[in-house]
Amino acid sequence: MTAPGAPSPGLARSRRSAFAAGVVLLVLYALAVLSIGLTRDFVLLHEDNGAMQTTFALSHLRLGLARTRACNVFFEPGTGLLSPYAHHPPGTGLALAAAFAVTGSDAPAVARAVAIAFHVASIFVMVAVLSRLVPAHVALLGGAVMATLPMGAYFGRMVNFEPLCLLGITLQLLGYVRMKQDSPARGLPVLVAGIALGGVIDWASFFFTAAIAMAIAVDDLGERPRQPWALSVVAIAAAGLFALEVIQPWYAEPGSLLPLGEVAMRPPSLRSMPSEALAFVASQLLTAQRYYTDAGLVSALAVAAAMIAPRSCLGARVLGVGDPALVHRLAAISSGAAAAYVLAAPSWARLHAYWQFYALPYVVLSMVLVGWSLWRAAAGRGRIIARALLVILALDAAIGSASTLIFRHTSPNPAAVRRTADLRARFLAPTRAPGG
Repeated sequence: MTAPGAPSPGLARSRRSAFAAGVVLLVLYALAVLSIGLTRDFVLLHEDNGAMQTTFALSHLRLGLARTRACNVFFEPGTGLLSPYAHHPPGTGLALAAAFAVTGSDAPAVARAVAIAFHVASIFVMVAVLSRLVPAHVALLGGAVMATLPMGAYFGRMVNFEPLCLLGITLQLLGYVRMKQDSPARGLPVLVAGIALGGVIDWASFFFTAAIAMAIAVDDLGERPRQPWALSVVAIAAAGLFALEVIQPWYAEPGSLLPLGEVAMRPPSLRSMPSEALAFVASQLLTAQRYYTDAGLVSALAVAAAMIAPRSCLGARVLGVGDPALVHRLAAISSGAAAAYVLAAPSWARLHAYWQFYALPYVVLSMVLVGWSLWRAAAGRGRIIARALLVILALDAAIGSASTLIFRHTSPNPAAVRRTADLRARFLAPTRAPGG
């Protein structure tokens, strides 16, 4: 017997079928966008990272894990010198090595395919997160936004740590949401899997784990059911993995962790700090505007304002969907962790636009919340203004993303070309010419 107000079994099946079809179309769309220039050599902005990760993978394949000790290394065939790279965990190089071994090819297309596969999976997981907060069709639109914004559409195919690590991060977010909506028994396995996957790829994953752990601790202090054992599981999993990631490169070569200090560059003097801070903020806003579009930047700022004043009109309208407390918590986790990662090394964040890559879940969530609030407002008073704002938001995201993607894909970067050539001249290079 169907519960009052519940959809009929036939309607429910129809909705599930429509959602499944939407997911398939979304995956195909994301693959089409991310596969632009799939076989091209590493010649675009920051694509020299692909050449670096490829030489790490080739070191694992040609030297063997017994010699690299599963640590990413630079190997110089001419001198036999082997130098461990401990700036990041080794997951990306190992994943590429596995892909090269399975396919028998070390071409850029294979390397990019690994990054693309991870990013498409991240989009799928993000849709799963959103579908627990907003209607299914709105969640699918959120996935389309994630596949369209230049930060995801361009850097999501970059052969580097970010696209692979994002899957672990989105799994952590999904695990946390399932913990809150279902039970710790259903959410914790997903959360721990995200911690494990993200932690072997990039340090940024631990920022999200810390933010989620803080949220769980705050939940235990409030009216929600106390779950101290859940916090213990998260803390033990993260601490154990972090210790392993620190010990592993030291085991490969004592002293190899010293280069990590290069990431945290010397802070500016007190006299120059105000001007440096303003320049840093300006650079980050410019990056966000370019790779998240004006629509993404405005939406992110609107949700930030709503979190600061949740009882305001803006706060109630933007955050007041589904479970407002969970929406607020998820926005705080995704924004706080991404911001902390950028602020951990501001000098590197100014140099590399993709340091904002981990803000993608927050920006997508913000655009979904703002867009959904405008859609609801379009059915009530002030509908003309709401509809106009919704159209402007959509057009800006589409046009801004398209123009940035076209520019990036048609503008070879001389610095990337030079560094790719230098990496291949000094270290292990692919056995085939790109596209060969």
